[in-house]
Amino acid sequence: MAPLKLIKGTVIGRQMVTPGMVRVTLGGPDIAALKTTGVGDEYVRLFFPDPVTGELVLPEVDAQGFWKYPEGKKPAHCECYTIRYFRDGEIDLDFVVHENGRASEWAQATRPGDEIVLREPYGIYEAPADADWQLFVCDATGLPALGRLLEGLAETVEARVIVEVPDKSHEQPFETRAKLKIVWLHGAGNGIAASQLEDAVRSMTFPADRSVYVWVASEAKTVRPIRKYLRHELKWPATRYSITGYWTDKLAEWERNWGALDPAVKQQIDDLWRSGRDAQDVRDDVEAVMEKFGL
Repeated sequence: MAPLKLIKGTVIGRQMVTPGMVRVTLGGPDIAALKTTGVGDEYVRLFFPDPVTGELVLPEVDAQGFWKYPEGKKPAHCECYTIRYFRDGEIDLDFVVHENGRASEWAQATRPGDEIVLREPYGIYEAPADADWQLFVCDATGLPALGRLLEGLAETVEARVIVEVPDKSHEQPFETRAKLKIVWLHGAGNGIAASQLEDAVRSMTFPADRSVYVWVASEAKTVRPIRKYLRHELKWPATRYSITGYWTDKLAEWERNWGALDPAVKQQIDDLWRSGRDAQDVRDDVEAVMEKFGL
């Protein structure tokens, strides 16, 4: 196994973006040497030490590229966050403000000089070059990626945006050269109420004479039916959409259910990921198993 390539960032600033979003700026030698992927929703994975022992147990990579941890060690808690702004020697990471979240609580309490271990960035958004009509759908967790993606669009693109947030105070302004139309859904999703995103996507009329691309980022179970709609009902190829679960609602309950899951089922899921089959077919099968067991 090979060690995972990780870097260290030093907190050099923190500010509130909205009442529901806090921004942490990281710098330091490793950040100064960091290269952007150029993809608007690129993210880094943050690793947090054990809150009791302070031990930071990091993964290694096996021959297939999957992570493995030392036997008998508690893996470091890790979470993924979009790079909202990428400047020379600095990156900004935006965190949704909430309780009982390791990363959010860290972001709200961190001070200049604090350090954090992170993995280098990876991007997900992959719109075809001719995609001149794009739909962006997210909840509050997707706002940092949404903002950066919109900033990168050309003036020839028509952008439709649907965002659900707790209330109007969570809205953010965006800069873009694209022709932008945005709808804010207040009091929906975000762990406070049922999501309206699937209904919103189903209500869209996609232009038949345009090259369409859809980007979705929200709660894990919320995005599944949207993906099913695009992939199985509309029969779209995976090149026309990007669907990502950014977080899990009722995480403690989910983790209890996962912990109680039959080891054979966990092995089935792991085998699916390692099968080498088409990634979209594998995701279909994995999500079917997860849904069967309420995950």
